[in-house]
Amino acid sequence: MSLDLNIKTAVPQQFNNSASIAQLPSKELIRRGNIRMEKCELKEAGQFFEMALEQAKSVRDLRGISDSIAQLLRYSSEIGNEPAVQKWVNELEIFLAQTPEANTPAGHSPNIWYCRGIVAFRGAQYKKAQVLFHRFWRELEIEENLLSTKESSTIPSDAFKEIMRSKAQALLALSLVAIAHGKPKRAEYFAEVILKYAEVERPRGILTSTYLMLVRLAERVSDTARAKIWLQKAFTESVSEHNWHHYLYVLYGFARVSRIEQDFVQARFYLDLLDKAVIQDEFKNLKAEISEERVKLNLNRVDLEIDLNRSTIRTREGEINLRRQHLLIEILHQIALAHENKEDVDNRQGLSKQEIIEKVWKEKYNPEAHDGKLYYNINRVRKLLEPDQKKPTYLLNWRQGYRLAPELKVRVIQGEK
Repeated sequence: MSLDLNIKTAVPQQFNNSASIAQLPSKELIRRGNIRMEKCELKEAGQFFEMALEQAKSVRDLRGISDSIAQLLRYSSEIGNEPAVQKWVNELEIFLAQTPEANTPAGHSPNIWYCRGIVAFRGAQYKKAQVLFHRFWRELEIEENLLSTKESSTIPSDAFKEIMRSKAQALLALSLVAIAHGKPKRAEYFAEVILKYAEVERPRGILTSTYLMLVRLAERVSDTARAKIWLQKAFTESVSEHNWHHYLYVLYGFARVSRIEQDFVQARFYLDLLDKAVIQDEFKNLKAEISEERVKLNLNRVDLEIDLNRSTIRTREGEINLRRQHLLIEILHQIALAHENKEDVDNRQGLSKQEIIEKVWKEKYNPEAHDGKLYYNINRVRKLLEPDQKKPTYLLNWRQGYRLAPELKVRVIQGEK
C-alpha cells in the first residue's frame, strides 16, 4: 500500500460551485475546518480538512499534507469514527515512511504528534500519549529556535504566536495525562503556566480548555465551589469566542458538578439540554459521555430531598419553597425519619395519625379535635408535592396514618452544612 501524492480527494458536493474555496491554501482550509468544529458543524469541518489534504497534495506541500492528515485523524477521533481513525493513522505512517524529507522537523507539521497523542489518550493509552505530547513539545521548541535565528523581517508576524499557542496546547494535553496518572499537582502547575500566558495573550480556544481541565481537578476533591468558578470562566470564554463546541462541554461540566452537589434536578436539566443539542451522529463521543453521566446520576439520585436549613423540598419535578409553611415541612420531616429508619425497602414504615400529632403538634392525640386538622394539612402537602393528587406517588395512605412510597430515595439536610 502506498500514498499517492497526486490522488485527488473528492471536493465535497456543497462546495462544487465554489472553486475559489477549493483553491485556498491548505492552511486556510484547515483554519476554516477548525472554525466549523467550533460551531458544531462537524460534518462540514471534515469536508474542509479533506479539501485541505487535496490542495496540499496538488502542490506537494509536505507540511500541509501531514497537517491535513493529522487534522483528519483528530477529527475522526473526535466524532468516534474508529475505522477512519485507523485509516488516517495508516496513511500518516505511509507518508512518513515513503517521503524521506518528511521525516525532518521542517518536512512535516508538529501537529501530527499532538493529534496522534489525542487518539492514544482517548484510547486510555496514557503512557503512549505522554510520549507523543512530549514529541510535539520538542518539535515546537525546534521550530521556535529556528525562527529565533532568522532575521525578524523574514518571520511572519503570527509565526511566534502560533508556536506559543501550540506549546500551551501541549502543556494542556500533558496536564490531562497527569490527571490520568493521578498527579494533580503536576496538572495544576502546568495550568498555572498556561494561564500566565493565555490570560494575557488570549489565544483562541486555550482558556476554555484550561478552565475545563481545572474543573476536573476541583471535582476530584469535591470542591464544587471552586469548580463552579472555573465553569463560569469557561462559560464566559466559550460564549465570547462563539465556540459552541466548548460550550457543550461547559454544560456537561455543570451537569457533573450539580450531581456532585446532589442537585439532581439541575443535573438532569443540563443533560436534557445537551441531549437536544447533540442530535447529529458526529457527536458520538459526547453522547457516550452524557449516557455515562446519566448512569451516575441515577445511581446517586434522590427522589425527595427535605432541606431543613433552607426550608425547601426538592422532588423529581423541581424545588418547592416552604419558608412560610414550617408545619408542612415538619410533617414531611417526621414521616421521612420513619422512612429512613428502615433499610429494607419492603419494610419501610410510616407514622400513624397519633404519632404525627404527637411529633409535629406536640399534643396528645384526640381524633375529634385533630383528624380534620391533619387531613387538611396532608392535602396541603400533597397539593405541593404530587404531580397528580388523585394518584399520589410520594405521600401515601398507610394503615392508620401516612408514609412515603417505599421505593423513594430520601435525603434530609439538617444542621450545619
